[in-house]
Amino acid sequence: MKKKIAVLLLLLFFANAYSQEQNEVLLTKVLAQLKLNKKDIHEPLYRSKVLPNKTANSVLVIPKYNVNESDEYGHDFFVLDAYIVLADNATGKILSHYVEKEAWTSDAMVLSDITIDTGLYQLNEKDRAFGIRVSYSGSSKPNPYNYSDLSLFIVQNNAMKRILKNYQINRSSGEWDTRCAGEFEESTGNIDLDKNKTNGFKNLIIKSKIEHTKSFLVNDNCEEKVTTKNGIKNLKFNGKEYK
Repeated sequence: MKKKIAVLLLLLFFANAYSQEQNEVLLTKVLAQLKLNKKDIHEPLYRSKVLPNKTANSVLVIPKYNVNESDEYGHDFFVLDAYIVLADNATGKILSHYVEKEAWTSDAMVLSDITIDTGLYQLNEKDRAFGIRVSYSGSSKPNPYNYSDLSLFIVQNNAMKRILKNYQINRSSGEWDTRCAGEFEESTGNIDLDKNKTNGFKNLIIKSKIEHTKSFLVNDNCEEKVTTKNGIKNLKFNGKEYK
């Protein structure tokens, strides 16, 4: 049994190493076509993901430095241009791409993560969107604040289009004494597709769960009172983007 587990772990290790190597090759080919160097990008936030509905293609999110500075205290400040790329996995050829200058800034609100969302955003018979989620984290301990923005993209006639821009899908904030007493609110959103369409695209139903937590001391014990409510918002396609 132990031998089988060891073999399985070894196979997983080599599969992961091969996947990383292939991803590195793909990035190198894409950067060459964009006329970018590896030193131009913020590698910790580079992301790629194979599309589940088109497994021969991958989405790449390439964050290119526009500004990259550090202050005298060692705090990083950078502004990133967003390169969103659809590429052929076998050849590395860019099939479509979208560029936004100065798309993301990391300063007091730290740009903490970027993820590629390949959820089932089948907006009509032909168009399936993919999402880019960008997360930020505040640096204040007594006033914590975090949020994630979601953008949706489609490819039509080899042109990549953004159809939802920086919709705040998740958010958490609060104020407390750093020991116990305080109040916090967390909102988590999910997207459902309506059967009804506007301008040929299904309406988006944003369902949010909003949780409010109040913490307080009772006989030297930190107690919590949690209340929850639900929110709903509808977004419709106006011909260019969802509003």
